[in-house]
Parts: sequence; C-alpha cells; structure tokens
Amino acid sequence: MRNFWLGYWFKDWNFPYKIGYSIVITGSRTYFKNFKYLGKEKIPKNAGIIYAVNHQNAFLDPIVIAGQADNPINFLARADIFKNKFVYKLLRKLYMLPIYRQRDGVDTIEKNQKTFEDCYEILNNNGHLIIFPEGNHNHKKTLRTLKKGVSRIALGTLSKHGNKNSLFIVPIGIDYENHFSMNADVLLNVGNPIKINDYFEEYVKNPVEVINKLTQQVRQNLELVLINIQDHENYDEIYYLLHRFSLNNENKTEKKFSLRISLLSKLEWLKENEIRTYEKLLIDIKIVRSFVKENKIRPYLLKNSPLSFFKIFILSLLMTIAFPLHLITLSTNYLPYKIPVWFVENKIKDRTFHGSLKQAIGVLLFTIYWTILILFTYLYFGKELTLLTTFLLPIFAILNFKYWILLIKLKGAWNYRRAIKKENFSLAIKAFNSINKNLGIK
Repeated sequence: MRNFWLGYWFKDWNFPYKIGYSIVITGSRTYFKNFKYLGKEKIPKNAGIIYAVNHQNAFLDPIVIAGQADNPINFLARADIFKNKFVYKLLRKLYMLPIYRQRDGVDTIEKNQKTFEDCYEILNNNGHLIIFPEGNHNHKKTLRTLKKGVSRIALGTLSKHGNKNSLFIVPIGIDYENHFSMNADVLLNVGNPIKINDYFEEYVKNPVEVINKLTQQVRQNLELVLINIQDHENYDEIYYLLHRFSLNNENKTEKKFSLRISLLSKLEWLKENEIRTYEKLLIDIKIVRSFVKENKIRPYLLKNSPLSFFKIFILSLLMTIAFPLHLITLSTNYLPYKIPVWFVENKIKDRTFHGSLKQAIGVLLFTIYWTILILFTYLYFGKELTLLTTFLLPIFAILNFKYWILLIKLKGAWNYRRAIKKENFSLAIKAFNSINKNLGIK
C-alpha cells in the first residue's frame, strides 16, 4: 500500500487506470491476509512483456498481477462486455482489449485480428500484456492444456515489427491458500523469462513447429512455479493434505509454498515407487478429513495440545465481556461484509467467481456504507465527531475481524474437547500420526 500512495499515483498513467488501480490494490490488500511476490527481479526491463499466468480464480487473477505491477498491464477480456460504446471507451482506458469467441459470431477471427494488431503494437512499444494460456479458469491446482495464443501473439509481434526489439514471455504462477475466503495468503511466483527473439529465425522457416515448441517451453517454465496436482482421481485428498493438514504453524507464505511443493514431490515419488504406502496414505487422509469435518475442528488440533478447560473458560468469559463492544464494531461492518457473501454464495453457481465478486462487491459496499455513516455524522453531530468517526471506522473493522477469528478458534477448542470423548478419536489420531511419519512431517 505504501508504494502506491507514495509513488504510483504520480506515475504517467491515465486517470481511470489510476482510480481502478487504487481500488484494486486497496481491495486486494484488505481481502487477503498476506501478499508475497517472489522473483520480481527476474522481469526484464525496457522490453515487451507477455505474462503467461495460470488461471484459477476468475477476475482475481488479473487483479493480483496488476496490483503488484510497476507499469500498466493490458488485459484480454470477453468481447461481450464491450458492446456499449461508453463501456468500450472506459474499458480501453483501463487497458482492456476485447477477445472474441466462436459463440460471438462467424466473424470472430476477423474481429480478433484487430485485437491482435493492438497487442503487437503494445508489445513493440515495450508494453505489458497478461494472457492466461489455459484459456479458461478452474480453481483446481492443476495446470491444464495450454492454448497456443500466447506463442502466436509473441511471434506475431516480431513478424510484423521485426526482431530488433526485445520481447519476453514471463511465466507467473499464482497460488491461493484458499480460493473462496478472505484472510488467506496469495503468492505470485515469477519463473524464468523466455526470450522470444531466440525463436524467430527458426519460426520463419517452420512456424507451426516453433509455435508448438514455444508453447511447450511456456508450460515447462510454468510447472516450476506452481502447485500442479496430477493425480486427478485423488485430487481432493492431496489438496486437503497440502492446504489443510500440516502447515498451520508456519506463518511465512513462501515457506508454506515451499513445503507444499516438497510434500507433493514426496507423494509423486511414493505413487511411482511405493504404491501400497501411497494408497495407505490416501486412506489415512480420508479418515482424518472425515473426523475433522464431523467434529468441526482444525486438523492441527490433532497435533498440538489444546488449551486446558480453565484457559478455554477464561477466554470464553473475556469474549462474553467484550461482546457489547463487538456489537458496536459489528454495526459499522456487518452489512457491507455480509451482503456480498450472501449474494455470491446463493446466486453465483460457479465457485471460481466467488472470491473476485466478494472482493469487488465488498469494496463497493464498504465505500458506500462508510461514506453514508460519515455524512450522517457530519450533518447531525458536527466536524469533530466526523473526524473521530472517520478515524475509528477502519479500527472497528480490524477489531471486528479479530474478534471473529478468536471466536472461531474458541469454538474449535470447545469442539475438540467434545471430539476427544468419541470412539473414533483414537483411530483419527493413529491415521494422523501415520501420515506425519510416512511424509516426514515434524
């Protein structure tokens, strides 16, 4: 946030992009718990850049990339949102370009050619462009088949403008700790850039072969910077192991990512070399997962000693005493938080859009709601109380969120005390310890 307020606003960007950028970066930094951008220094300077990014979270993917960029980034977006003339002009000011699909009509190829020409110009002038080579989004952490568009646009730029200007494809892996909820981590991991100029001479002689070769290279570089679960049959169990099971005590985003990569590598090795151990692991994961879900607790409670009854009781008492204050903080935050959650979870079927829509609607409603509260205070209580209200609103939001987190943890502690009395508790503990032993988890 500091870099934006102190620097980005004064960059030579058009006004709509500055406004959009400010909303994006503010919304993203409040929605996510931790942001980590690894390998930013790898991005070449003074060159045309195509960011080739995995596509897991609909609108959030371009948002988190753009929110970390030092330059305006151009996006390819569905053409159907460009139909209105005013909207078209606004979206172009936001550096968005229409991409047409077969469903948009028989002249799709002809219309897209104009967009491709715009891309060539942008890249030739050292501009930056985001392309999602998978072609569509899916929240599963599996790198799907890549389309050839990223290679065609890159090589097409050199075909039109020559091989004199540097042009790179920069792979970026996005890893969300949790696609569907706030207060989770997100990591951007920059891979090794691919210099397109090195492919040009061969492309002139054999364009089809080189496009395929370049697309494969993009895939290889992307695979190195993201979590790529290939066992589709057992995806749910593997995902649960990587993201819900063992890393709750690790706070550093990059360390958690590294540990997940290491665990996934161990699982792949076991599948290839010790299939019986691998199958036993999957059974143990299912046992733990079922027990945890049934009793509404977190898996790390099976490893860590829970709070004593006395400590849980004291914490419950303190939470009860603080409840009136919580109601005050809740009154300034509940509606703009709850409305997006209710609307998205009940009206939007595709869960991949949930995170991005919650963030977008939430930022809008919080802005409107807090503005109304500030204006109301100004009209009826004067300037001094208005300044105090403006100061307290974000503090109330933080206090409300902290109370909510503590309440969840307290509920989990009470649930655990009930769970340990059940007959299948010992079986869950045995499965939990077996998983840790076989994977070397400390």
